[in-house]
Amino acid sequence: MVTPSSSSLELFASRVLGHAREWPERRAIVCDGDALSYSALADRALRAAGRIRAIDHGPGYAGRVGLIASNGLDFVVIVVACQFAGVTVVPLPGMLTPDALARMIDDAGVTLVFHDLDHTEKSHEAVALTSTPAAVTVVALGGPQVSDGRTLLDTWFGTDRLDPAACRVDPLGSSDIIYSSGTTGTPKGIVQSYQARAAACASLAAFGITARSHLLQTVSLYSNFGLGSFYLTLWGGGTFFMMRKFSGAAAVELLAREPIDHAWFAPATLVRTMDAPGFAAAVRDRPCAKLCAGAPLGTGHKERVLAEWPGPFFDLYGQTETGTLTILSARSAPADKLGSVGTLLPTASVRILDDAGAALPPEAEGEIAGHTTTLMTEYHGLGEAAISSWFDESGRRYIRTGDIGKLDADGYLWLCDRKKDMIISGGYNIYPADLERVLQGHPAVLEVAVVGFPSIRWGETPVAFVTRREGPPVEEDELREWVNARVARIQRVAAVRILPALPSGTMGKILKRELRTRHADALGTFP
Repeated sequence: MVTPSSSSLELFASRVLGHAREWPERRAIVCDGDALSYSALADRALRAAGRIRAIDHGPGYAGRVGLIASNGLDFVVIVVACQFAGVTVVPLPGMLTPDALARMIDDAGVTLVFHDLDHTEKSHEAVALTSTPAAVTVVALGGPQVSDGRTLLDTWFGTDRLDPAACRVDPLGSSDIIYSSGTTGTPKGIVQSYQARAAACASLAAFGITARSHLLQTVSLYSNFGLGSFYLTLWGGGTFFMMRKFSGAAAVELLAREPIDHAWFAPATLVRTMDAPGFAAAVRDRPCAKLCAGAPLGTGHKERVLAEWPGPFFDLYGQTETGTLTILSARSAPADKLGSVGTLLPTASVRILDDAGAALPPEAEGEIAGHTTTLMTEYHGLGEAAISSWFDESGRRYIRTGDIGKLDADGYLWLCDRKKDMIISGGYNIYPADLERVLQGHPAVLEVAVVGFPSIRWGETPVAFVTRREGPPVEEDELREWVNARVARIQRVAAVRILPALPSGTMGKILKRELRTRHADALGTFP
């Protein structure tokens, strides 16, 4: 597959406008049963873009548009409006505290904030905590229709509908800023250009997203994974399905009712969908191309998908900063490669680095550094110097991911762990992912996270937190003995705690810091 050059790439806005002309009545977006056709989406987005431009958010304007909302039709209208207007959109994680959101609003230079009704109070509190609250306009989305049939967003629209001919943007301009962290301290906003977004859609064309596609996304659109899948689906002219709030039962109902032929998951949403009642009947004899990304997926879960759900299954690896680096086509991969995250995309290159920054040979473990055609532009306000980079002999820039992995002799990439999650016990490095993979092999374990806790003797020692599947009960000591019999002596866990649920973000990444904080007093310091 060859990615078009930057000069030949059509940008997202022109693609959507073209689809609206060619297939005006085709559904573009569906959320909880409500839908917008391509013509309706384009019309509402052009009206919103006209109002945004009217308040001086034109191309090149320093102000940016923030979104604090759950998935919804109005959320999508604002994203597309910003693409039409040439204004940077900043989707913000509604799960964060007002002070964390305020830091992001300040950092990104947001001057217009849209929020849904569920986030009204938090959004106003966040704006009040910014450095210049009077400079930030706050607008409500969605909600019940008012007396004349218009929504709350409709009442905000002005009389100036943006002329489609005016939807021209600088390809190197900032399409969006994604915050993948920032709950404490100084947040980092990852900047993606319009050109990079178009290149990402072109590079993922191998997934077969076309005008006939019906794609279900199970995560929030404020994440890069969620927003990127939205861009990709509308780029191809397909229909994008989402839920305001994910549940396995709702996903199964959608799979049973709609002609879903592509479904994108984080590991947590995939597991919960397959465990929901009615799953087997919903997918029987209905092949669907599944894709999982955002966090490691255990081999056992991959095997279950292959056994129970017909159609292709892909596991992706990459980061918001790099874009997609590798893909595992699980149905065609050799059995002994199923635990990997696949081979490199044609548009990507990976190096494995030691602690001194030297490139390592195949089979050696080190930090993964990646280069793609869709690298982030910068961390907003911090420039390229803030990016942890490595340069090859030709001067090409790679972004250091902080993940530990290896490339095997056949070109498959294997993940070992995150550098920051590594536990140092008695001077030895323990990768939690190694222990998590073992525990995922126990038939009673649904989800697992291994976290380091203080130890008088060892400095740190691993503790496992798990959730159970339905079935025969299992005790914590029984699980601890089971896993310790299957790992090296230095890897043995000090304790296992069974919980009703593990705290996670909307991308399915388990919040290990929250586990450590919640259980610090109860577990204390181990001998």
